[in-house]
Amino acid sequence: MSLQVVCKSASNLPNVERFGKSDPMCVIVFQGVKKKTKVIDNCLDPEWNETLEWPVEAALSTSETLKVEVYDHEKIGRNKLLGAVDLQLRDAIQKGRSTVNSLLRSSKGEMTKAKISMDLVYTAPAGAGGG
Repeated sequence: MSLQVVCKSASNLPNVERFGKSDPMCVIVFQGVKKKTKVIDNCLDPEWNETLEWPVEAALSTSETLKVEVYDHEKIGRNKLLGAVDLQLRDAIQKGRSTVNSLLRSSKGEMTKAKISMDLVYTAPAGAGGG
């Protein structure tokens, strides 16, 4: 009765720092609830290998999406968006699990070379089956 997202890694992230490299963290929003990974300092190919989990009370529709954003963490000022993608949960809901390797879009909506890698695991409520 949950949705688990294993935020494994990202690669080819843009460097938005003047000195050093970006300090990426992954922010995931599901049904309006935001969760985030730890920050990896000074890295453009971070490996988080972090599991984020959302409880699920009712069966999910196959049209559900997950909003994924990767930011450069700033100690002072606003975090800078490095890339984002909206993921369809259809496969995870129907099969119970899916692996995602997706390119990220820039803040202007343009495709980038940056890529995110995740595993999605959906455990449906008892008697609900997969979406």
